[in-house]
Formats: sequence, C-alpha cells, structure tokens
Amino acid sequence: MDKFIKFNINGKQISFYDCGDKNADIVYVSSYIDSAEKLLSECKKLIKKPFSLVSVCGIRWDEELSPWPSAPVVSKDDRFTGEAGEYAKFLAEYLLPRTKTALEPKNRILAGYSMAGLFALYAPYVTDKFNKLVSASGSTWYPGFVSFVSHSEFLKKPEAIYLSLGDLESKSKNEYLQETENNTRELYKIYEKRGIKCTFELNSGNHFQDALHRLAKGIAWAIEPNKTI
Repeated sequence: MDKFIKFNINGKQISFYDCGDKNADIVYVSSYIDSAEKLLSECKKLIKKPFSLVSVCGIRWDEELSPWPSAPVVSKDDRFTGEAGEYAKFLAEYLLPRTKTALEPKNRILAGYSMAGLFALYAPYVTDKFNKLVSASGSTWYPGFVSFVSHSEFLKKPEAIYLSLGDLESKSKNEYLQETENNTRELYKIYEKRGIKCTFELNSGNHFQDALHRLAKGIAWAIEPNKTI
C-alpha cells in the first residue's frame, strides 16, 4: 500500500506521498475532504510515470479559494472573501519547503476541482511556483474571472493548462452557472492565444459526478501530455 506522511501546517491537514524519485513531478491538490489515497489510486490507473502527490484539506473553501470578494452566487451561504492570494502565499512559503525533495522536481503541478480548480487558474498571477495547472470542473463562473484573465499577466507563464467540465454543469437556472461552459471555452481560447499548451475536455454528467476520476484525468494529462487517456 502506498504510504502517506500526514502532518499539519497552520491548521491545514497535509497528506504527502513521496514516490521516491527525486526528479519526479510533484502534484499539489487542494481538497474539500481528505481523499488523497483514493485520488492517488485513481491517478495510478492512468499514469505509468512516477510522481509525488501532496493533498491539502482543512481549507476554508469559499474564503481561501476565491480570488477577490464577491456576493453569494450559488447559495445564500457562500462566503467569497477573496483570500486566494493569502492561500497561495501559504503554499509557496510554508507547504513547498516541507514537501521539497532532494532535487528540484521537473514540474510542480497545481490541481483542483470546483473552487480549487478556479484557484489553480488564479494562483500563477500571485505565485511563480507552479508551471502546470489542472482545473477540473473549475468554478469559472466566478464573477469577473474571465475579464481578469483577459487583462492580467502571469508572474510566470504556465507551460500547460488542463480544463474540463461536465456537459450538464451549465444546465442551471442560476445565471452565473449557466455561463460556466462558455467561460471555460473562452479561457481555453485566451490561453492558447498566449502560447500555452492547453486542452479542454467535456465530460458526461453534472458537477458532482466522477470528481476524482475527472481530476485524475487532468493530472495524467499534465504529467504525460502526449498520452491518450
């Protein structure tokens, strides 16, 4: 069985799987609950190359993954306080040093699902520590996000970006959620125009279907971009 090192930093629960290859890619995932073992198992069904995995949970989901403050969008209980910049700083200054292997990894991949997928796309505007991004069913409906991407520059341009969405995610009465697919496709065009290797995958189902498998597919593409998944 794959072994995870478990520890806490600033109240967040970290699960760190070290594959033992000091040159291997490291994947950083922000998770709502601790599903690191299940995600690793799902990834290993698709990925043959060695890679390490770091999962962070115990996140204040709405607050720490939202790029700037917003009124509620999905429900009246939304708490979009715009603390993603501080969370990115936590990853760069506290988490990366604790999960650094003996040699620098070839790639640091930042991945996430839903709001964590949105955060993965926002992070390179406030940190230069990740060179590949995975946004699976990302919350690209977030107010002002496409406009922000259109008018902003990365601190360091990512080498590759994976985008995916369920084909029913935009079937909603909510006017913001209705734009999720349009927004994701627009982001894909923007990234491609900026010379970033990018792919967009439309999966079957709504937002709550096959989350770990969708995330694993994105991670697999980031690690082995020329392989058919």
